[in-house]
This record gives sequence, C-alpha cells and structure tokens, in this order.
Amino acid sequence: MSTRLNAGKIGLVLLVTLLVAGFIGILEKRFAEGGIYPLYASFRSDPLGTSAFYESLEQLGTVSVSRNRIHLNNLEGLDADTAILLLGYPRDGFEDLRAPESSPVMKAVENGARLVLTMNPELVPEVFRPDLSELEEDWVEHRRRLREERAARRASEVRSDSDGASVPTDAEEAGGKPVATGEKEVEEEDEEAKLERQMNEVLGPLLTDKLGFGIPASGPFERPTEGWETRPGETISASEVSAELPSWRSQYRLEAKDPAWKVVAYVGKEAVVIERSYGKGTVVLASDTYFASNESLHHGAEPGFLLWLTGGKEKVIFDETIHGTIETGGAMKLIRRYRAYGVILGILVFMALWVWRSAVPLVRGSDELDRGLVGEGGMVLGEGTGSGLIRLLRRSIPSSLLLSHCIEVWAQSRAAGNAASERGKVDPILERHRLDPKGFGIVESYRAMIDLLRKR
Repeated sequence: MSTRLNAGKIGLVLLVTLLVAGFIGILEKRFAEGGIYPLYASFRSDPLGTSAFYESLEQLGTVSVSRNRIHLNNLEGLDADTAILLLGYPRDGFEDLRAPESSPVMKAVENGARLVLTMNPELVPEVFRPDLSELEEDWVEHRRRLREERAARRASEVRSDSDGASVPTDAEEAGGKPVATGEKEVEEEDEEAKLERQMNEVLGPLLTDKLGFGIPASGPFERPTEGWETRPGETISASEVSAELPSWRSQYRLEAKDPAWKVVAYVGKEAVVIERSYGKGTVVLASDTYFASNESLHHGAEPGFLLWLTGGKEKVIFDETIHGTIETGGAMKLIRRYRAYGVILGILVFMALWVWRSAVPLVRGSDELDRGLVGEGGMVLGEGTGSGLIRLLRRSIPSSLLLSHCIEVWAQSRAAGNAASERGKVDPILERHRLDPKGFGIVESYRAMIDLLRKR
C-alpha cells in the first residue's frame, strides 16, 4: 500500500510537470510567432509585423541591425552612421510626440544620424498607445477639460441664439458679477497657452512644432482595393528615391509647414512622405507603415524604397519601445549582469529535492512506525481511537480489508498473552464476514465482535 501511495505522488508530480511544460510551450509559440506584440513590431512574423524587413536587412551582411528596448531618452551609442526606425507610431499620439532638448535621438540626428518615423493609420482594431508620465497625463487631462468646457459653452450659445433666450454664465449662476462670454474664452485660451508653455518647458516642444509639419484632418474617402497610387517627388538624401514606390493604404496626408521639407512621395497632389535636413542628419516622415509589413513584402513591395529609408547607414535600429516593449531592471537582468547563475542552479536543485522528498520518504519506514510510537509489550502509544481510525482511513484501505486491518491493529495493541485468546474468539466472525461480505457486513461484524468481547 505504501508503494501504491508513492506511485500516486509520483504520478501527480509528473502530471504537474507536463502541465507546466505545455504552458511554457504555448508561451514560446506565441513569442516565436510574435502574436503578443502590437502591429508593425519587428518581433511579429504575421502579415502585419515587420520581421521580414528586419531579417532582410540582417541577411545583406553589410548592415548591422538591432532592436532597441530602452526608453528613447536613455538611448546611448548613437552616431552619425545610424538610422533609427520608429515604424508604426499610433496616429492618436503622433501630434503629441515631444522632442526634448536633451533627447539623445535628436542630438544624434543633429550630428548626422537619420530618423525615420512612420504612422500606424489604425486600419485594424489592435493598437498600442504609448504610456504617458503622470505629470504629462495631468496636463493633458487639464487641457482636455478646458477644451470640453469651451465646446460646451459654444454649443449652449448656439441653442440660446436659436431659442431667442439668454443662457446665464457660470459667474451669474453663482451669484457673482456677469462675465462676458468672449472674456471668459480669452481667459481659458490664456490658461491653455500657459499650460502649453509649461509642458514645453518640462517635457520639451512638440515634434510637429520643432520640425515644422502637420497632419491635416482626414475627410470622407474611398480607399482603392490595392491602395492609392503614389508618384515620386524630390529628396535631399545622397541616394535618390526609387521611381517605383509602394501603393499607399493610409488615408492620412502630411503638411510641410517648414520650407526645409522636401516631398518625397505624393498621392495626387498631397504629400505622404516628406524629408528634411536637421543639423547634419535627416528626418523622414511617412503617413503609412503598411509598405514595411510582412504582407506587403510578400506581395512584392518596392525594396528600393525600403533601402532608401535607411539612408545608406551601416547601423539600423528598429525601435520597439513605441510598441510597448521596454527592458526593465528585473531580477533576471541582475542575474545576467552579475553572472549569478548559481542562484538559478540552487533553486532548481531545491525544487528537485522537494519533489523527491514529496514522492519518496528519506527514511525507510515500517508498519509499526506508521501507526505511532511502539511501547513495551507491543503497546502503541500516542494513538487514540479517533486518531487511529482517521489514520487508517487516510491510508486508503479498501472496504473489504478494513475489518481485518482493524483487528490486526487491535491485536498488536493488546498484551501478548491476552491477544492470542481473544483473537481466537473474533476470528470466526471475521471469517464469516469474508465469506459473505454483503449478507454479513462490516457494521454487523463489528457489533458481533464487541458483544462477544464484552461477555467474557
């Protein structure tokens, strides 16, 4: 029975091991396919990932390709021969993207690096939006409330004009001096302008203001099945852009407010790819990212345009922080940094010993020790009737053998002289139970034994 119990423990351990291994296998498959990453991440190998672009550059052999998982404001090792690719930045956050003076990316561009920023037009539901700092969230929320209050007041003025009735201002409702609507709007605009100045001082200027470009609002449109046709424009790079450009899937267009911009690609008369010099380096903006996706490359994208994006740089960095993949200082990073692999080995050894201890006892046992402490004359110490019965039940004794086990324990707990004579009296009852367990059950047998022993 002890062997059967140990086999059950070993089976349970093996089952848990198989479940853990299966779970890890599923996670590894998800990581390998890249399905857990947002769209246009270079880790994704599905149609809307950019892993094919990344791996194609790797196979060229003349370009050093890497992924960045460190916050862009902490990025190091950038030089004039580097191209930083931010592929698939969300449209909602494009105009809120900031470029502080201390930004290592902008400093690298000033010294000759190339920055490529493409937009995720959000043509599918799955979108990752970069997190904002608590301070920036407070300012953005404050600005949002100011704009909502202004919009609500203008809407109430329109209703007032149409109904021919006046709507009291907030100051009038509070019992104060009436304030003209125009004056209140001026105050709110001044407050919003002050808020913008504070954000610029602390977080840095907006990239749209720093580089001088805009994204006009998109009106009604009908997208062709294969996207809009594009035509080439001008470029300031040393390598000319290919005459064959990819089709355009994004409905958004770009507005070059600064004359330093050159329109590289048009859809109709509107710009979709623009380029400008910034210091010794260059900046490229595109209103779409589909042209860099795995699906686009599979259907025959224009490799000349993708190579032009890199600007002929020998080092190309795919930034993954805009997709939410940021390396943090966790325990595994510390273990790798300080080479504390012995910690992992110690944990594995401890787990192996714990599993072994749970499956097999370290000290060989016996039936007497399993029942309790054996005293003089064969008496079992430390066991009451209730605890002894519970111990027997916990040992999973089959019902057909339960009565015989009880008699064995009872006989061993008696003095040697009395046990033999009393055992002879109860054995016939036990034999009757064995021959007819249904007609003469355990309860009837037990009661017959008790009555017999009480009469002696």
